[in-house]
Amino acid sequence: MSTYKFSQAERFAIYSTHGEKCYLCGKPLNLKTMEVDHIIPESLLAKPKELQAALEDFELPSEFDLNSFDNWLPACNPCNSTKNDLVFVPTLKIQVLLQHTSAKADDARKLAKEIVSKRKIANALNVLERARDDGKLDDDVIETLKEFISRHRQPKLAGKPILLTPFLEIITERDGIQLVRGPYGVGGRPAIRDTHSSFSCPNCGSIAAWNGARCVICGEMSDE
Repeated sequence: MSTYKFSQAERFAIYSTHGEKCYLCGKPLNLKTMEVDHIIPESLLAKPKELQAALEDFELPSEFDLNSFDNWLPACNPCNSTKNDLVFVPTLKIQVLLQHTSAKADDARKLAKEIVSKRKIANALNVLERARDDGKLDDDVIETLKEFISRHRQPKLAGKPILLTPFLEIITERDGIQLVRGPYGVGGRPAIRDTHSSFSCPNCGSIAAWNGARCVICGEMSDE
């Protein structure tokens, strides 16, 4: 098991850059349960002589960082558990694998450092809101969200009810129309869920609150 503590940004970058599948068996992965494998085992950090021998076998520089995107790949639990601390035989296939991983390392680093925009946050929250309305949020997801919010909410809010998607504020509701404040301003939308498709935002898919041609939920401009 790795002793390195991966950030969520690093996990997402590894998952996305390498095709969202286990590099050993090729099966699709779930980001939440994905494991990260070190091609050259992290355990060799405690065995300098064996590490140096492995680096020489793979024709890698002595300063090669085992805990870097050059050495990380996504794996499923069965494959990662089976490989464990195994040091691969330096075959052509493994050499190509290392080169392929190194070639994508810069892309992974950039993705890990990418700033998450307000629009992406709004889109993600909208997905959660729709899943909640459709009864698709299972207990594990709800508990994860509650734990996350509890860790990061302001101390003055401690003990108050937790809303799963608190990015919309209904200011007023009259004659079937809601006046809503979102990340991109204030706009109006129907108060009922079953509305004509023309009210839906083509970008985030929500029953949008519109301020002119702008969706106040995700910021999308629409000329439809």
